[in-house]
Amino acid sequence: MFTMLNFFKIFVLIAVVGYQPTFAQRASPDNPQDGHFTGSLSLGPNYYFNNIKTFGDNVRPVNYGLFGRIMWNSRYLVSLGIETGYNRFYHLSGFENSALRASLAAIPLHLVVGMRFAKSFYGNFSFGPSLLLNSASIATQENAMVNKVWSLADGSVAVGYRKRLTKDFTIGAELKLSFATKAADVNLALPIVFSYDF
Repeated sequence: MFTMLNFFKIFVLIAVVGYQPTFAQRASPDNPQDGHFTGSLSLGPNYYFNNIKTFGDNVRPVNYGLFGRIMWNSRYLVSLGIETGYNRFYHLSGFENSALRASLAAIPLHLVVGMRFAKSFYGNFSFGPSLLLNSASIATQENAMVNKVWSLADGSVAVGYRKRLTKDFTIGAELKLSFATKAADVNLALPIVFSYDF
């Protein structure tokens, strides 16, 4: 079974190989000669791999995520950056016909290592801490209880496709697997990604 350390080792190996000057490509909007920054905003649905036993039948596995990312793209194939956002893992309701509502979400604060495989395809590996938000409420009560806890060894692995619309704007999609080690939770997302080069 892969662990976060295994994912990190694989991405570091790819990044080291990809950074060699022999892999540099001729200048183009997708492969510029000079380094530049890219800001991205992504949002879309995700699917939670249910590992909850007590309330498992009441879990709604389809949720959503919203992410923001800033990457520095080198003149070769490697990118480095940071990512944050809001990633809801699951939502639970209707346990034993009650008005109980519960959910788990994560706010990641991750470093990102990226690799461009081809003109339009890329991969990203992110790692770092996440703030987990466990919330619970009952319909008969106005206030919801929110428990905040740090998960220090979280991450994600993503592969994506992008299409350039103008010199600076691209649109694309990613297949993104995210994991929270503190809660042992995993989800798979399919966000739409809007990016701007600057």
